[in-house]
Amino acid sequence: MSTIPGLNQIQFEGFCRFIDRDLREELYKFPKMEDLDQEIEFQLFAETYQLVEPLIKEKDAVYESLTYSSELYVSAGLIWKNNKDIQEQTIFIGNIPLMNSLGTSIVNGIYRIIINQILESPGFYYRSELDHNGILVYTGTIISDWGGRLELVIDRKAKIWARVSRKQKISILVLLSAMGLNLNEILENVCYPKLFLSFLNDKEKKLGQKKTPFWSFINNLLV
Repeated sequence: MSTIPGLNQIQFEGFCRFIDRDLREELYKFPKMEDLDQEIEFQLFAETYQLVEPLIKEKDAVYESLTYSSELYVSAGLIWKNNKDIQEQTIFIGNIPLMNSLGTSIVNGIYRIIINQILESPGFYYRSELDHNGILVYTGTIISDWGGRLELVIDRKAKIWARVSRKQKISILVLLSAMGLNLNEILENVCYPKLFLSFLNDKEKKLGQKKTPFWSFINNLLV
């Protein structure tokens, strides 16, 4: 005999951990911002965040089609680097829907639950599939621990394309150039340099061999 775990209790305990610990960690990830002269710095003080008691009760939120939530306030400051002066103020970040002990939240008067998605683990994934013309297209997906995913596609013309976070695809040469590599460095570190050279015409090959700034190189390719 085995006991079915209380799944709603697991959800509620996870939400409590988020409020007590994980929320502070997320606020710590907020980057510091500076002005153009790098004289003034804006910073959040995550250790002083506050969650305000909801203005309405849970049942009233259902009757009035409102969201049962708590307002989040965090202390922030402007720091003058020259004299170390700090101007501190409490700012409003947003509303966080609250969860009851049954593992449900009330959003716009409707009870809702959180469904965890099954995500692919970070790593490299390869697959091949037929396009609409019946030609094999090879795709490699790189999933990182943090940030968007990178997809590399080899089309039927043997050209390699990159797509970051499922946005519009760009040439693999554009991506590598954005990472600070010139054409010579790219060709020295790939297994099939002739394949990469086939992507470019004679004008583009000459441009790529020069150590020009990235955007200048790309603009010249687009001319």
